Amino acid sequence: MYDEGHRAFARLVEERSAGRLKVDVYPAGQLGSEVAMLEGVRLGSLDGSVAHVANASTVVPELALFSLPYLFEDRDHFERVVNDPEFQARIDALVAGKGLGIRVVGYYSAGVRILYTRRGEATVPEDLVGTKIRVMSNPVEARVWSAMGAIPTPMSFGEVYQALQTGVLDAAENAPSVIETNRHDEAARTLVLTEHQRSLCLLFMNEGTLDGLPGDLRAAVLGAARDAAAHERRRDRELNAEAIERMKARGARVVVPERARFAARVGAIQDEVAGSLGMADVLGLVRRRSGR
Repeated sequence: MYDEGHRAFARLVEERSAGRLKVDVYPAGQLGSEVAMLEGVRLGSLDGSVAHVANASTVVPELALFSLPYLFEDRDHFERVVNDPEFQARIDALVAGKGLGIRVVGYYSAGVRILYTRRGEATVPEDLVGTKIRVMSNPVEARVWSAMGAIPTPMSFGEVYQALQTGVLDAAENAPSVIETNRHDEAARTLVLTEHQRSLCLLFMNEGTLDGLPGDLRAAVLGAARDAAAHERRRDRELNAEAIERMKARGARVVVPERARFAARVGAIQDEVAGSLGMADVLGLVRRRSGR
């Protein structure tokens, strides 16, 4: 989905600059990890890159707020927030305040994370009691899944397939496209559409690169970034929906749980983390933009 956005950005920049600017895209991690590429943007060796908030939080710690589950009710809520001028201004000010020499020019997405399990249905949190679930190695993840009644089990991603096959793990969670690509549905046949985390990713550009452009070209680049990001988010939704259908065709069972019951378990954790990060106002903004 990143590549969908980057290629759209390259095309739009060239079109809107009448060929005066050209964007070279390096896909598939050719220039290193997201953290390494973000450092390149800071130093000016790269003009731009994208980073998941979990990786961007290495330089802007407050962005860790967006790794919390159930911040967004659904895709429409996510779209209302990332398109909200007040939200964008707050994130711009947050990044600018770090003096990193980078600027957010677009908001990408990278799927919505779901649960997949070898234990069968899990329609309410109580169904997860005693479930050994793989989590990423951070304390917030462990707190969240403990609140659901599961047994959080930190593990590197490369070990998950075998651990599911052998029963070391009962379940894991990730975006459908990642589950399909790594064929984890072969080892855990039940997909539970918890949709507990919508992956927010930020498209960054080097401030010096932007400021060095004539005004008309700078406007063309910023407009292209905004429109390419909207395209990327649309394709992200389509690509993940297609992944679910292909896994169903291979025999995976799809379960729609009572998401409100899951979300109710983590409300207090959201408030606590937001307060500790100085992001209570942003959490409030996100909640105000919900459909409730």
